[in-house]
Amino acid sequence: MQSYWMQMTETDTVLERRESPVPETGARQLLVRMYAAGLNRGEFLLGHGLHGKPGTWKAIGGEGAGEVVAVGSGVTGFGSGDRVMGRCAGAFSEYALMEAAEAMTVPARLSWEQAASIPLTFLVAYDMLVLQGRLKPSEWLLVNGVSSGVGVASLQLGKALDARVIGTSGSADKLTSLKPLGLDVVYARASRISRRRSWTRRASTART
Repeated sequence: MQSYWMQMTETDTVLERRESPVPETGARQLLVRMYAAGLNRGEFLLGHGLHGKPGTWKAIGGEGAGEVVAVGSGVTGFGSGDRVMGRCAGAFSEYALMEAAEAMTVPARLSWEQAASIPLTFLVAYDMLVLQGRLKPSEWLLVNGVSSGVGVASLQLGKALDARVIGTSGSADKLTSLKPLGLDVVYARASRISRRRSWTRRASTART
């Protein structure tokens, strides 16, 4: 099968398409024919933990969507031909393995590309707000950086849970674009450059 690999050093990033063996399913795994995949910012950050040591090669892509072609032992609820989305290593490949516990059925109204963009951000948001935060209806939720991927997912999940959401961003335009998603209160933070200029002006005024 064809798959994409990436090598990162302190100065360069190299992308390479390789011929790789089709992975074999293990217990509680799905083999998925990938039709769309997501490449996330963390994969480009050295030392983030998602890529490894500088100079090493890694099959890229951490989430995707496709069609189940084989199931491992112990898998229930999924079968060949099912449309699924989820987190999976090496998603920028023709085939990838997905843990059945993290696989989700793709709603009929979603395209492959839309489905592939959901798993990482929404699973993180679900863990924060539901499993850890136990967010309840009518509670207030503050989302710093609400225009980020996880931020937008948190906003949408918060509204689905009937919470009231405050969102912050360095961009007033981005906050305006998120109001149709139900953002209740917006706070546009000044950028670091703007704050630095403000401090410089105040310092200059104080000296004079």
